[in-house]
Amino acid sequence: MKYYTDGFVDGSNPSAKGGGYTILDENNKMIRQDYVEKVGFTNNEGEILGIYNALLSCEVGDTISTDSMCCLSWVGNGKSKARPDLNNILRECRELREEKKVNLMWEGRDFNLAGIFNEEQNGVITAKEAR
Repeated sequence: MKYYTDGFVDGSNPSAKGGGYTILDENNKMIRQDYVEKVGFTNNEGEILGIYNALLSCEVGDTISTDSMCCLSWVGNGKSKARPDLNNILRECRELREEKKVNLMWEGRDFNLAGIFNEEQNGVITAKEAR
């Protein structure tokens, strides 16, 4: 199975309200969408939460696609110098990826089903909509 992940913010980046992530499968079926109420929430946080939750949901050998090159690199390293506050979840992502032998790949925005879905929502997904 292939999963597509994308993060979003509510308003500006970083957000004064929060943001979240969307995960769709290769059949364009919603797997999960969540919203985090947090002042200072960034798109990168949403991207990493999407990857993390896709890793939790996927099976051995599945593929996860993201359009975030920096988050892809951070997961590969299991840490980020730019965002040390995310290092615990990045370490968990790396361990899950290795344990499940998941192919974590970059694809451009035009091919990211979750990103396309988020854009169709006009970038405004609220806590109520995400649940």
